[in-house]
Amino acid sequence: MNAWAFALLLLPGFAFAAAQPDGLQTQTWPIDSARSQAQFSVRKLWFAHARGTFPELHGTLRQIGTAAGADLVEVDATLDVDALEMDDPGHRARALGQDFFDSARYRWIRFDSDRFPLAELVTGGTVSGMLTLHGERHPVPLTLEASTCPRQPLACVIRVHGSIQRSKFGMHGLRGVLSDRVELDLHITLSGDRP
Repeated sequence: MNAWAFALLLLPGFAFAAAQPDGLQTQTWPIDSARSQAQFSVRKLWFAHARGTFPELHGTLRQIGTAAGADLVEVDATLDVDALEMDDPGHRARALGQDFFDSARYRWIRFDSDRFPLAELVTGGTVSGMLTLHGERHPVPLTLEASTCPRQPLACVIRVHGSIQRSKFGMHGLRGVLSDRVELDLHITLSGDRP
């Protein structure tokens, strides 16, 4: 069975979608912020890594049924930079300071995805969208992992990962100490009724 056929099996769970003026059907699930998080890792000198966790991820997953019958979804997610957790308090202070996140000026990180096929929540794929970080907004592609429970992909943790160049977002500080490449790893759990 191909991914599109499998996705059609999920559609009865979307029966209570709300009609929109343009004829499209939508359904929205909030992200369970208490069970969702984002992690980052950046390489330091001598190949060690600095790692941090944003323990609460806020946002929604929205399903959209198009007039052509293809089911699409989109994600918006927001992180509170001040909520950053790191093992070393000194590293956390430097990460929140002007040389890195500069949380005093840029409190939020936000990702707004483009629409992508519902089936990719089962099979995995690429999720592209706009990342707002450090006062800059740029397109970023992320990798959506295949679901570990394909029969109920919205009931399991949704894993998304990727990497960005921090200099592209105006984060030029600590360049002699930290790599320009930052690895991202998101664990997303939805709340509310799911198919």
